Amino acid sequence: MLHYIFNEFDKSLRRKSAYVYFAGIFALCIIANIAVIAFRGIYGTNEGTYAYNIMEYAAWSFIVAYLSCILIADTVFGSRYPVPEKGKGTAGELNRAQVYAGKLVASLMLALVFLIITFVVLVVTTAAFHAGDDRTLDSEAIRIFCGKLFLALPLFFAGISFAVMFLFIFEDKKKAFAGFYIITLFIPRLIIFLAGDSCNISFFKMLRTYTISQCFTLIPYPLNPDRNVPLMIALGFGYAAISIVIGIIIYNKKDLKEFRND
Repeated sequence: MLHYIFNEFDKSLRRKSAYVYFAGIFALCIIANIAVIAFRGIYGTNEGTYAYNIMEYAAWSFIVAYLSCILIADTVFGSRYPVPEKGKGTAGELNRAQVYAGKLVASLMLALVFLIITFVVLVVTTAAFHAGDDRTLDSEAIRIFCGKLFLALPLFFAGISFAVMFLFIFEDKKKAFAGFYIITLFIPRLIIFLAGDSCNISFFKMLRTYTISQCFTLIPYPLNPDRNVPLMIALGFGYAAISIVIGIIIYNKKDLKEFRND
């Protein structure tokens, strides 16, 4: 089992999509810093144009990483639909639940690698671009950012779990991506719209509290009275557990004969 996990993880690191994802991380960090410097050049030095503000803006953008979880899982998943006969472990052939768990754990490992890379690139590029500022990056700004990032980890776990579930449910990648974004983007945005001032439907206002999208909007604001940390953590792990169970059940029921000779 461990052999299978590390083999899948190693293959994912070598795939072109992993390098593309890393390039996107680097580009976003550069663009964010250039944008803040440009704003400061046009409007002058003021609150919102310092290095530590970049870390605040990054916390607002956690949901972007959440929505990219399908790209990370797809990198691990590879081009072929997995079947147990192709999942060789040290103790022989793996069953479907083990194949599913292997892909999930490898996806989480790859997500962690990208998370660490993103953090390092963000801090280094921000420090470099704002080296001459009188209010540059300090340990306190990094500590606050890390606290918000730590709170987001269960939500990212849910995002990876959703992605893996849809990739195992659908052999067609387009359907898997569509299902993922319906669950993570379309439905939450619809709930938030129906709960907003224009509709103000009480049921959806209650339902909005239990959406991951709502959690991400509250993470940057520690003093917001609606920010319920235990609920956020429970939602992240709860949604992850539900999606894992559903994914394994459906994958176990699939007829994989047509894939065995691929």
